[in-house]
Amino acid sequence: MVAVHGSAADGVVGVLTVAVDAVVEGVRQPSSVGGLLGGEALDVLLNLVEQVDRLSAAAAWLSASAAEDGMWAADGSRSFAHWLAARTGMSFVRARELVTTGRVLRAHLPGTSAAALAGVVGRDQVRTMVTVVATSEPRCDALAASAEECGEEFLVEHAAQDGADGFRRLARRWAAAADPEADERGYREACDREFVGLAATKGGYHLSGFLTTEHGAAVDAALDTVMTAPAPDDRRTTQQRRAQGLADVARLVLDHGLVGTGAAVRPHLDVVVDFETLRRAVEAGAPDLRDAGGAAERRVAERRVVEGGARTGARRPFRLPTVAEVDRFAVAELVGAGPVPQTVLARLACDSAVSRLVFGPDSQVINVGRAERTYAGPRRRAVVARDGTCRYPGCTAPPALGEIHHVAEWVRDGGETDVNTGVLLCWHHHDVVHRHHVQIRRSSGGGWSFTSRHGVPLVATAGGRTDAGRLAVLGGG
Repeated sequence: MVAVHGSAADGVVGVLTVAVDAVVEGVRQPSSVGGLLGGEALDVLLNLVEQVDRLSAAAAWLSASAAEDGMWAADGSRSFAHWLAARTGMSFVRARELVTTGRVLRAHLPGTSAAALAGVVGRDQVRTMVTVVATSEPRCDALAASAEECGEEFLVEHAAQDGADGFRRLARRWAAAADPEADERGYREACDREFVGLAATKGGYHLSGFLTTEHGAAVDAALDTVMTAPAPDDRRTTQQRRAQGLADVARLVLDHGLVGTGAAVRPHLDVVVDFETLRRAVEAGAPDLRDAGGAAERRVAERRVVEGGARTGARRPFRLPTVAEVDRFAVAELVGAGPVPQTVLARLACDSAVSRLVFGPDSQVINVGRAERTYAGPRRRAVVARDGTCRYPGCTAPPALGEIHHVAEWVRDGGETDVNTGVLLCWHHHDVVHRHHVQIRRSSGGGWSFTSRHGVPLVATAGGRTDAGRLAVLGGG
């Protein structure tokens, strides 16, 4: 028991300690409080979880004030998070998360703070608001909109009603609609971080890596395809069975000679998007970050949001695009993985089968149709026979590792699925072409010429590589 010395702080600590002691005693010895059994125990459990979440919000709020006070620095700690971790025994990561949550709640989420302190919104939903919603200046500006315009009040209402997973899906869609450029920056950074390491080690191979959401979903779908239901005597864990599935995928490629053939091996990914959003993405393409202040400046602005720095200027009103289902926010979503940047959407739309589904006012399916607009059958074989390998300067990837790019965009330009306007690109360079607005035209000799969006020719140098000086202009450098 903590002694109460009369100060406000001692009073709060004393009352809290007495209350917690009573709860702990009741949990350990239910008979001492009349017997917490059956329904009563469940009621106490639910209320206990609610109060723990409230205390978590209060601790985050207080940590932000304590960090600003500066008294913690007297013992020479590097930061308040380091001081808190040392004094409480919690990990530094958890301490930093607590402080960051408090700063963002105080600076950008007044409605969420009030709901969390009142016990209306749970801890997981608060964390989603901090890590998904209030993550850039445009998104923080969008929070100031009214409930009818899907501002913070709208999100808090859903946070109070939805479970943690359902609300996180909603928040990711909202964030993608409020600041699509942030997702574009995140996608580019994820592409730069992508790698797979396979190193021979004692007794086997060590596998490590990181994949973008799109590539991860494709690998996940491939593994699910080859993983059959386990036999009754199969004692392997799911992770062990997935390791076998990865080896099975490799064997399928090698045993059936898929690499080096003209077969159309298509990724099995489903993207849900309304037609207007698809049209806007294909017409707009990827944003030019230089015109918006540059990627580095954007990252600094996002860091200011997390650190609670002051912003100047009037808030811009947040307006959602017109869409039938408000909780989808007119964003493209990779089924099972969440929203995708418009760059990825535009590339997938370039050489994918587009299915039309018409929904009624209550989301019932009214009509399903298909627009045949991919290079399939004889047309695909003709393009593969003509191009042979990926036509991007310096690349020799075989047809099985690529797809046919519409030089005249099917959605944006009304391009036809004509062999004369289709060029073979590997999956990587198809992504590069869409992300960096690379222009492709027929050359005078019957081949293809590639230029950057600034009109600089892209050519392969000795060794088959694309001129590094030319590549610099792709990223706007």
